Amino acid sequence: MKTQVIQFSEERAFQGLKSKMLKIKAYKEEILSALGEFLEEHFPLPDKDEFVKKKNSSDDPTIQLVTLHEILENLINKLMDTPHDPYLIINSSFWPPYIELLLRYGIALRHPEDPNRIRLEAFHQLCDSSHLHFPFNILA
Repeated sequence: MKTQVIQFSEERAFQGLKSKMLKIKAYKEEILSALGEFLEEHFPLPDKDEFVKKKNSSDDPTIQLVTLHEILENLINKLMDTPHDPYLIINSSFWPPYIELLLRYGIALRHPEDPNRIRLEAFHQLCDSSHLHFPFNILA
């Protein structure tokens, strides 16, 4: 009888955790989708003709620019996949105003020795998690 109660209790706890994980994953997808929509609306790539006019005539006009959303996604993936080397190499497909925006507002940091490399600021290391307050409880 006692083992049945313990087993039932463990199973209920497991199902509760599983349910919370599904809620967190759904919430994460919702947030990422909203971020993508926001970035597409407020940070579109420059008009191709305008971009080519501003560039030097010696530069390749066929360069495909990377969106701000893709830059952020690459920075996040780099940080998660290789935390020991989270730097992304900036090349000509990165629109300079996007890099400037990320650097100016502390979202990204330049490599101390190579200005052509940036990484995402490690926000998770900036504050003690016990001081984080969320506006609502997603696990409720």
